[in-house]
Amino acid sequence: MGVFDGVYLEDGFVLGIQANPGRLCLDVEVVLTPEHPRYRPPAPGEQYCYAVAVIEFADVRRLTWDGQGTPPAKDASGETDYGGIDALFWDGSAYHVEGDWGAIVVVSAAPALHWGAGHRKNP
Repeated sequence: MGVFDGVYLEDGFVLGIQANPGRLCLDVEVVLTPEHPRYRPPAPGEQYCYAVAVIEFADVRRLTWDGQGTPPAKDASGETDYGGIDALFWDGSAYHVEGDWGAIVVVSAAPALHWGAGHRKNP
């Protein structure tokens, strides 16, 4: 199973972004599809099965972040919301991650997905 199999990024939310030497982390709330092993029926009042995770790019050798976009919004629960991930792809030499918060091009190891809000490692 690939790291993003059963994960739908487009209807999720970016809750925070940390770019540090050697590492890029996106705190996210993603949508899980029924094919994902962590899937559960949506909670009352939810449209989808949401899960909190961190997308980590380790061993960063080069990173550019253009058009850092609009300031984050506050969602109904008061959490910071940077919008969604509109695109995440590999072009053969770098990963591209795009959303309202800008466009990041990163040369790094393949992204990893860590589940839960407490999974982010401090640099």
